Amino acid sequence: MSTSETAEAPTLSTECTVGKMPGYGYVHDMCRQIEDVPMPHGRGILLLARCRCTCHTQAADA
Repeated sequence: MSTSETAEAPTLSTECTVGKMPGYGYVHDMCRQIEDVPMPHGRGILLLARCRCTCHTQAADA
């Protein structure tokens, strides 16, 4: 995988990644990574990035 492919790929939580597999749709609802969590005193460094799954971006727009 090249650097450009990695930069374009959305960051998904484990739950959303597994939830996209056949038979595991129920796991998708368990995702709670809906906000970025900054590292204390990290000056913008993220401890945990929010999930970029389309279901979360649509819910935020509604």
